[in-house]
Parts: sequence; structure tokens; C-alpha cells
Amino acid sequence: MNLNGLLRFIFFGGLIVVGILYLFYVQGIYQIFGYYLTYGGAEIFSPFANDYHQFAYFLSPLPFVGLYIIKNENRYGKKFIAALGIVLYISAGIATSSNTLVSSWVNTTLLFFILMIWGKLKRQYKSTNLILLFVCFVLLALLFSYEGIIAIVKQFFEDSSNGEHRILLWINALKAWKYSPIVGLGPGSYTGNVVFGGYEAHNTFLQILTQGGILAALAYLVFIFRLIKVTRLNLYILCATVTLIMYGFGINDLRRTVLWFYFILFYFLCMNTEKEKAQRGA
Repeated sequence: MNLNGLLRFIFFGGLIVVGILYLFYVQGIYQIFGYYLTYGGAEIFSPFANDYHQFAYFLSPLPFVGLYIIKNENRYGKKFIAALGIVLYISAGIATSSNTLVSSWVNTTLLFFILMIWGKLKRQYKSTNLILLFVCFVLLALLFSYEGIIAIVKQFFEDSSNGEHRILLWINALKAWKYSPIVGLGPGSYTGNVVFGGYEAHNTFLQILTQGGILAALAYLVFIFRLIKVTRLNLYILCATVTLIMYGFGINDLRRTVLWFYFILFYFLCMNTEKEKAQRGA
């Protein structure tokens, strides 16, 4: 199957559907034919989804997919539409009120610029002074945006979907994990205000650790490393993948169907690209 075509269909098709629904939302229309565009009666944009994280997961890699399309698209009209799509998807993502989504975008965007500039430096020449200048530039940028970064970090660590502090949930998840560290405790939620309090760990790795123990955690790490190894061939798709992985640091994402769809799509998209390059080289 033409995976590039499928990815473009998701981006531009989603742009039309999400764009129309978001237009209704900003006009104050929160219900269509009996279906809600918001979550839990609040002004949280979550069309047709009873969990706004499910919708946020769909949006999370799309800004980087848009950059990928802009990079590979020859027609300027479609480049312009893709750029508008990036703005729309970011606006809709912020309207979901997911601080996990915002933090994953911020972290991955920093990674994107670091890898892009580093790649350009490596292609030109290996100059110690130039690399030191780049490092100093990154440190200065972080220094001047210190307050904004601290605000995002504070919100991420202190707020969860259940209104609990993530640090507390993580500590109690580790306490629960100690009851069965090798094979875990099986399916279920083992953390909250107290150990076995009934919430999720709000962290994919800790959720795997409590449910499947060290064995499952190692299997998951092998999977993630393999995924990154394959997608690193394309900076844009790598960042789209990393955004999904970063999202998992603040929420349990393994039950999100859209997450696995994206993982499979990005994996085989880059695998096919690698094969095509190898065939052209041969």
C-alpha cells in the first residue's frame, strides 16, 4: 500500500474534518446531532471522544507530519495548505487542555531543532568551536525561556486527568510494583492517592512495570528502541514518533488504538523508504 498516500490522506482529510468541527467549537456550538464536541461538559475540545486524550493522541504527531509533507511536496499551494494545517492542529491541540500534549510538543520541538542544526553542522565540517557555539546558543535559548519552561514543567508534574499530582501517582506505582517486581501484578490500576488507590499511573512505563514487571518493561524498551532506530532515517517522522512516546510519560497510552496505528504506519513508512534507497543504490 502507498503509505505516503495514506499519511497524506490522514493529514489533509483530518484537516477538513477537524477544521469543520473546530469551527463549530470556536463559534460556541458544542453539540451536533446529539453528539458532543466537548469533554465532560467543560470547554475542552474533544469531538465525539469521551476521553480527550484519545483525540489529543490523534493530533500529537500531525504538526511534524505537516513538516514532512512540506519538505516532500513540490506544489507550493499544498505546502501552504500543510502550513495552515499545522497551525490548525496546534490550535485544536491546545483547546483539548492537555498539558501532556503541550509538554510533548515543546520537548519534541526542542529535539527537532537540536537534531536539525546538529545534522547541518556534521555535514559541513567537524569544528569544535562551531559545536561549542551551538551548545551555547541552546543554553541561552533555554535561559531566556526559563519561566515558560518552568511553568510547563510544573503543570505537567502537578496535574493529571484525575486532578492528582503525577509525582504522587508515580511514587505509589513504584510502591505497588515492589509487590511483584519480576512479572508484575497483572491488568489493573494500582496507584492513586494511596497504593492500590484505583487510578492509573499516568505514565506508560510505570503502568507496564506494575502490570507486567521487569520482563514486560524490558520488552517495551526493546520495542521503543527498535522503533526509534528505524524512524531516525527521517527527522520529521522520528519527531512525530517521539511526540507519541513523550506523551506516554504523562498518561497511560497502551490502550489508545490510534497510537498503535501511528506506530505501525511510521515504522513501515521508514522501512519502505530504506528499502527504496537500497534498491536505488544497487
